[in-house]
Amino acid sequence: MSKKERKLSKAEEKRKKLYEEKKKQLISEGYQEKNLTIGIIFANIMAFVLGLPIIIPLLILFIHKNQGGLYRFDISGCIMFLITFIALVVVHELIHGLFWAIYAENHLKSIEFGFMVSSLTPYCCCKDMLTKYQYIIGGIMPTVILGIIPAVIAIFTESCFLFTIGEIMILAGGGDMTILLKLLMYKSDKQEVLYMDHPYECGLIVFER
Repeated sequence: MSKKERKLSKAEEKRKKLYEEKKKQLISEGYQEKNLTIGIIFANIMAFVLGLPIIIPLLILFIHKNQGGLYRFDISGCIMFLITFIALVVVHELIHGLFWAIYAENHLKSIEFGFMVSSLTPYCCCKDMLTKYQYIIGGIMPTVILGIIPAVIAIFTESCFLFTIGEIMILAGGGDMTILLKLLMYKSDKQEVLYMDHPYECGLIVFER
């Protein structure tokens, strides 16, 4: 094992084995593999780079309409915010799984959830091949549903709590946006292109021929 690799869980080892089998089959059929994964630290940095251009305009609109500032954190408010945030982190992954399951060959059976202990990061993994836009839809929907939509609603309802949650969830989706940006920047001149979640890293694998 190289220094950059981490110890995999039993579920990750199982997915890795399944992936290697699919990879062997696809390569035998003339496909080439392209790795579009990213590091966790890079994903966290890019979360701010990509998230801030979204949350800052929303913040300006909210302050202009509300004129009352953001959510004030007293003790009970902090507890409520923390509980809500933890719950939405779980829901975030469930939304990934729900939308990818719609398109996956085996639907919900193709979806696995887990927790990466080394980076304290929950994850959702789709074990089936997807098209480019199917992967994008499943990748962006948690940020839209839990981040952008609540923030926009909060601007009109003047809910400080809802707006703050929405802004935080936009930042929480920054890793997803980073992966999707890398996917959109990748241009292929091949006729057949398949996309698959990496079995244990952050990002995806492209098979093309």
